[in-house]
Amino acid sequence: MIDKHSRLPLYVQLKDWIIEQIEKGQFKEGGKIPTEHTLSDMHEISRPTVRQALSELVQEGYLVKKRGLGTYVAVPTFTGDANVFRTFAEEMDYLGFEHDAKVITAKTYQASVELAEALLISAKEEVYEIVRLRLANGKPMAIRTSIIPVKFFPNLLEEDLKNLYSLFEQKGIYPARSRKWFQAVSATNEEANLLQVAVGAPLLLWDGMVYTEENQPLEKVKVCYLGSHFRFEIEQTRPPKE
Repeated sequence: MIDKHSRLPLYVQLKDWIIEQIEKGQFKEGGKIPTEHTLSDMHEISRPTVRQALSELVQEGYLVKKRGLGTYVAVPTFTGDANVFRTFAEEMDYLGFEHDAKVITAKTYQASVELAEALLISAKEEVYEIVRLRLANGKPMAIRTSIIPVKFFPNLLEEDLKNLYSLFEQKGIYPARSRKWFQAVSATNEEANLLQVAVGAPLLLWDGMVYTEENQPLEKVKVCYLGSHFRFEIEQTRPPKE
């Protein structure tokens, strides 16, 4: 609480208290914090002091103000480099976040003609379909569906499927590059349940392929990222003039 006998300015003490509430989970990510009036009464300090503390916390990225609605705890945004091929785990390591995966389903079936063409395998050849929920700092962030020819790893479903690429590398198979198509979509009932958002919430869909060093299709991928948490940086250059 606020110590009026402290030499630390009151607005700084309030900032520290709000940050502490966020870190303890008392003020949750995306949740609304008490109003200026409530905070003023709670700590027996002036509204201008409260306003200064909140303003600085907004500038520092802890809070966001929504016009006409109030002040909310900011939701962290992960900025990825779409020009670089990284796994989710590598991306989170790069950004400094803890990460994990939860296997939702894992099964085998015969590839359709269309899927076989994409993976350069024979029609009706067996493939794995593995759906995993990817987490960052313990929170659901993305749903990844991986379709992989069984021939690459005949006993794959007997392994711990949290980190597929580590398993591939143990077999001498190295994912080297990918092709990605990005699209804005709305969360279905199942996706919303897994990602703990409302049905229809904005998601960023990455649909694409991953290839080995030998340029063989290794994985057909669909990843649904939380649209409110992810953005991707793309660097472009204009083609030379003819």
